[in-house]
Amino acid sequence: ERFDDAHGGFGMGMKFPEPMNYEVLLRNWKRKADQRSMEILDKSLTQMSKGGIYDQLGGGFHRYATDRAWLVPHFEKMLYDNALLVKLFLDTFQATKQGMYHGVATETLEYMQKEMTDSLGYFYASQDADTEGVEGKYYVWGIKEVLEALGPKHGKVAARAFGITSAGNFEGKGNVLT
Repeated sequence: ERFDDAHGGFGMGMKFPEPMNYEVLLRNWKRKADQRSMEILDKSLTQMSKGGIYDQLGGGFHRYATDRAWLVPHFEKMLYDNALLVKLFLDTFQATKQGMYHGVATETLEYMQKEMTDSLGYFYASQDADTEGVEGKYYVWGIKEVLEALGPKHGKVAARAFGITSAGNFEGKGNVLT
């Protein structure tokens, strides 16, 4: 009843990934061949992985989306969220053989190994939302910044691919990549 048909996930406000709820849907689909469970699962995981809650460049999931469309995240990344989401995406890949699920899981594991593991192999519990005292600074991009970094030709392609506009989609400060 709480499923958001337009954007996936549950509820009409800010959204948390809630991997355990989706595991129940996956199991229900597998055991009872319930297509509605798979529709909810697929729509939600697809929207999460396309949205700003998923780090399009570095991999890994932010803690939650501050909006209904999974666009603007709270930029903190938690180890347990990412671990549970990796399991969910891999379980869904094993059940459906859809490569997108495998790709997101792999990118998330690579992020966890690179950014959430110290030199001795211990895991960090979280990665702060703030960079230099500014929430999301590391994850928000301006069109000029992208064009300068990649040049006009490649910058325009990247802008189109990641939904980057001059108006931005994050508090007038730039763009969260989608």
